[in-house]
Amino acid sequence: MIIGANVGTTVTAQIIAFQVTKYALAMIALGFLVEIASRKEATKQYGTAVMGLGLIFFGMDLMSMATVPLRSWPLFIEAMQQVRNPALGILAGTLFTALVQSSSATTGVVIVLAGQGLISLEAGIALVFGANVGTCITAVLSALGKPREAMRATTVHVLFNPSSTSTSRLPDTWKT
Repeated sequence: MIIGANVGTTVTAQIIAFQVTKYALAMIALGFLVEIASRKEATKQYGTAVMGLGLIFFGMDLMSMATVPLRSWPLFIEAMQQVRNPALGILAGTLFTALVQSSSATTGVVIVLAGQGLISLEAGIALVFGANVGTCITAVLSALGKPREAMRATTVHVLFNPSSTSTSRLPDTWKT
């Protein structure tokens, strides 16, 4: 399940990178129409899923539009230039992911910022690595007070995610 969730996060990021946000409103409308017009419960659920995806993509499009003023805000530009230090980028990605409790959301924001030229490739990699680590915080919080099986799954998640963010994947310019 944990590996599947990580693959799902990757697929979400790839979908965002393909700029399917252009079709968000059409997906919302189509999903809504299928949901209300269908008589079969399974078909209604497909309509709800399509509408939900459309809403996610519409939200990503709104975030993209909201970041446009950042291109000329000196404080933000300076902060993003400081992300050249990979440790700061990983820390920033970890903290942001812990705050929003979604590595997909963090990755989506990184893709939007990189697509608009607001961050470099190296900064994007560091932020996504941080998102990968930060998603462990969500798992730990969700397992608090739960049965032993939940803690075991969380432990595997915490061990797996940071290990999949190994330094062998870092750009050569970051390695010392």
